Amino acid sequence: MEKGEDDLELDYHITFPTPTSGDVFDDEDADLLHDFVDVSEEVVEPVVILIGWAGCKDQYLAKYSKIYEQNRCITIRYIPPREITFFKPHLLHGIGVRVLDLIGDFNLEESPVFFHIFSNNGAFVYSEISRILHSKEGRKFSKLKVKGLIVDSAPGKRRLIKAAQAFALSTGNSSFMRMAYFIGMVTYLFFLRIYLFLSRIFNRSTGITVNPYSVYEYIKEDKARWPQLYLYSKSDEIIPHTDVEEIVNYRKDKLKLHIQSECWETSKHVSILREYPEPYANKCLMFVRDCLKEDGDEAAGGQTMYTPI
Repeated sequence: MEKGEDDLELDYHITFPTPTSGDVFDDEDADLLHDFVDVSEEVVEPVVILIGWAGCKDQYLAKYSKIYEQNRCITIRYIPPREITFFKPHLLHGIGVRVLDLIGDFNLEESPVFFHIFSNNGAFVYSEISRILHSKEGRKFSKLKVKGLIVDSAPGKRRLIKAAQAFALSTGNSSFMRMAYFIGMVTYLFFLRIYLFLSRIFNRSTGITVNPYSVYEYIKEDKARWPQLYLYSKSDEIIPHTDVEEIVNYRKDKLKLHIQSECWETSKHVSILREYPEPYANKCLMFVRDCLKEDGDEAAGGQTMYTPI
């Protein structure tokens, strides 16, 4: 029997900073952190939720979380199963709720929260999380203090061949098997597109709230107004840099939002950290610091940066 949303198990890893952790914040910024999230005379560390790409392993995602863990941040690592994001997107709602529930489960409601997502796989989950937060269901999470989003190698427009290529590469198998997976995925995604198209025509419910073919549009029109940082490369073989730049320009120039971006020349898909470790880490940490400083300067009083409907 297929598992429903209520039966989903979330395979995640949470790490709390140790007293010996490093500190990217100088004395002035440390004071800012204390003023902003002071609870019982103790600094409440920011929480960074990392959502991995298709085919990602925790040992890979841990390299990214270490950036934050060494700088007084709590991290939560989660890798969405590709069988869900590719084949059972209707289960993304349950995953989104469970990711948000982790904040309350660990009594982290007083902490500022950041999302760091990777590729379209991470974008699928984030899109559902943002949709939940901006719906009536989001009232359950009204105490959540989301302060920013970091997007690595995403989002990409709906391209059947690119999606099939991403799935095949994520399997990590031999060239022959990757080709077999590629052909199979092309066939599957082709018929899925027809199914979703016909469902819209005949007004049939598919149970899919985040259409895998519309994740680009979800990110582009994301109702969230917290700051965003986009990290991408001109050599990405899965996500064209022009796709990301279109999102950046739209949200910055038309929606007038706080959007930052950084483009590299030579790194492959989700490989910027491996090729440019220091610039990548510094960009992420400075973004977090700037978001906290800006929020402190505006004396937001810890209120959320979104409004549930």
